[in-house]
Amino acid sequence: MFKLDSPLMNFLSKIADIMILNLLLIICSIPVVTVGAAVSAAYYMTFKMVKNEETYIVRGFFKAFKDNFKQATVMWLLVLLVIGILSVDYTIIVYSGIEFSRWIRLAMVTVTMILLMGVVFMFPLQARFINPVRYTIKNSFLMALSHLPTTVLLIAVYAVPVVVFYFVPQSLPILILLAFGLIVYLKSFLLLRVFRRYEEAFAAGTEAPVTDPSEADSGIFAESDRIEREGKMVKVFRNGKFVEVPEKSLNNENK
Repeated sequence: MFKLDSPLMNFLSKIADIMILNLLLIICSIPVVTVGAAVSAAYYMTFKMVKNEETYIVRGFFKAFKDNFKQATVMWLLVLLVIGILSVDYTIIVYSGIEFSRWIRLAMVTVTMILLMGVVFMFPLQARFINPVRYTIKNSFLMALSHLPTTVLLIAVYAVPVVVFYFVPQSLPILILLAFGLIVYLKSFLLLRVFRRYEEAFAAGTEAPVTDPSEADSGIFAESDRIEREGKMVKVFRNGKFVEVPEKSLNNENK
């Protein structure tokens, strides 16, 4: 039972990893502005955990945090901006004393739900695929709408700790240690099932070729497709700064 490779020990090891990840996620989210990078790093690690890849939680988390910091922070600040605008609008509707049309209220709720659906995919996509910010944002909304049942389930996962606490209030200390990490971990199972479809399509070369140059960036994973075709991206120092270039092109330059 207590062998290192026994199911019990594997389970306890997984719980310990989730607890550590939960703590890292909370600590790195405290400055608020770093939430996007912290969440992206957490997804990067849980994807590895779900796939049973060898993981070093602390080292892997901070590496992913650093790698995703710039783009994830830009996306998070945009999300915060939209949340701020919506909060002001809701405050005006509720407390201004003005009677707003039912259609305006419905439109506000619809916009909020669409934003929530897009954010559900946004940071997992940042953790999984190499894309510019605009592609990641676009793809997150396209994917959320294309996989609506999964999107609903991903949102429902957030209710798990709330339900557990409601029926078992004594579980609060355990939830504090596990909640955020566990949510990201559970969502990763659903997300990888969706992502795998696209990854397998790229690997099999089943994506239809682009014949019109104006449509070159219209695919759901257009930039990721470019990365897949050109190969691994590596950082090189050019013109006074580090830039990412396809490894194949770098090899060709060195020949």
